[in-house]
Amino acid sequence: MSRVCKNWIASSFFLAMTMVFACGLKAQHLFEHTYPVVVQEDPKIRQLMDQVSKDSIYATIDHLQSYHTRRWDSRMVYEVQDWLYGRYASMGFDSVYLHDFPIVYHDTLFNESSDNVIAIQKGTKYPDEYVVCGAHYDSYNNSPGDPDSLRAPGADDNASGVAGIMEVARLLGRHKFERSIIYAGWAAEELGLFGSAAYAKDCADRMVDIVGYFNLDMIGYLEEGSDIHVNLMYTTRDSLIAQYVFDFSHVYYPDMRIWQAWLQWGDSDYSSFNRNRYPAVHTFENTLHSSPFIHTTSDVLGVSVNNMDQAKRFTELNLGLIATLAGLDSSGVDDLDDQKLTVYPNPVSDMITVKGAQIREVEVFNVVGQRMLQQSFPDVEECQLKISSLVPGIYFVKVIFNKDSFVTKKLVIQK
Repeated sequence: MSRVCKNWIASSFFLAMTMVFACGLKAQHLFEHTYPVVVQEDPKIRQLMDQVSKDSIYATIDHLQSYHTRRWDSRMVYEVQDWLYGRYASMGFDSVYLHDFPIVYHDTLFNESSDNVIAIQKGTKYPDEYVVCGAHYDSYNNSPGDPDSLRAPGADDNASGVAGIMEVARLLGRHKFERSIIYAGWAAEELGLFGSAAYAKDCADRMVDIVGYFNLDMIGYLEEGSDIHVNLMYTTRDSLIAQYVFDFSHVYYPDMRIWQAWLQWGDSDYSSFNRNRYPAVHTFENTLHSSPFIHTTSDVLGVSVNNMDQAKRFTELNLGLIATLAGLDSSGVDDLDDQKLTVYPNPVSDMITVKGAQIREVEVFNVVGQRMLQQSFPDVEECQLKISSLVPGIYFVKVIFNKDSFVTKKLVIQK
């Protein structure tokens, strides 16, 4: 969450809002779209949402906070960039690339900066229409000092958002959608939204049709005694996509409060898309009672990220919104019915047995997306895989069938 240049942000926001009210609500976006009318749950969307794993989200946050810092101008931020790239590449998306951009700050051009990490999942029916979701992966420490020596774990701001987007990508990446989906990790947000601003402008210049942008930034802190709720940030121009979020939330989480709110002290990447005339929303933990530990050495799991149920809920909500807007392709939902697949025993210590139909390959991934084991099979209905070499913990077994569909199962290894 960027607190940099807040006077400029406030002035820009006032100007943008003045233009919205002066021009009215018509033709305010580069492309005009309607949004799904959600009046009841879709069981397939609910099934996807129910697969969100707190263990997976936690592990990603834990990994990202393990870097000494993720500050945009530090040496370590390039390691984070490459790790994110590797995670997305391992998911088998149609395209994964680094989006480079210049940084001009106080009239000074900075050539050294990590890049945006972009993964594209092409749609089957409307491949040139995009649903975009993203989170910034850089962190910040308010204290003065050398960027490489200052500890900036950034668990809530914004490893939590990155973990949420990663979990959405992990689950939606195994299905087909009518529209294309873009998963993004933004760089240099803490300096002033530079990464997302450059990408959104590039898209606008090329007239890329973005149906909606969904931002995750700080989803892990819940004030003591409070219930899980959502603060939704958007401008008047984006009332239609915001109404879609409200309707979806009321149907799938009827007891969860959700209302519009504004940050008093900064901004986040959804504004980059709004300023480039794309519909954009930002779900946030609480504008008045957000984590007091961000931009300090205390922004860590257990302190600043203190409620994994909330992080899971925000991830579920965004996954459902993205999947519904992208349009789950009926030709790609066979693997939703994973009753045809059995992986046992679970928990396990030595050997797993996989039973299904036309099994071609079995892979085992750890919770941060690294492939630990892989074995191919000649179109079998039952196979075994030795896992005794793996340390105890949570893993995911990916079973690939001859028709190129696949199912992922959670696996607990214990000794």
